Amino acid sequence: MSAGGWQDWEWDETLFAGAAPYYVRGRLPYAEGLADALRSTLALDGQGRLLDVGCGPGTVTLRLAHLFDEVVGLDPDREMLVEAERLATLAAVANARWV
Repeated sequence: MSAGGWQDWEWDETLFAGAAPYYVRGRLPYAEGLADALRSTLALDGQGRLLDVGCGPGTVTLRLAHLFDEVVGLDPDREMLVEAERLATLAAVANARWV
């Protein structure tokens, strides 16, 4: 790929600056039966580890945490991870890690 391609792209630390609390309030929720559908389709048994890449404030990570031994939320935006940790504490989710 030529110069200026995806290899030259760098994360902009200001891209989502200040957006985490608004993201939580403004994002449409996932379907109510999401966790149950994934549990039955994938035969989840409360073991294993979930990696949520691009987790933002942990919307999916926290919703599925009870289906795994450990859930790991990965996001390039530090503020999103701080909000995810705050929400995990509020929800008493102890098996989540934020990277």
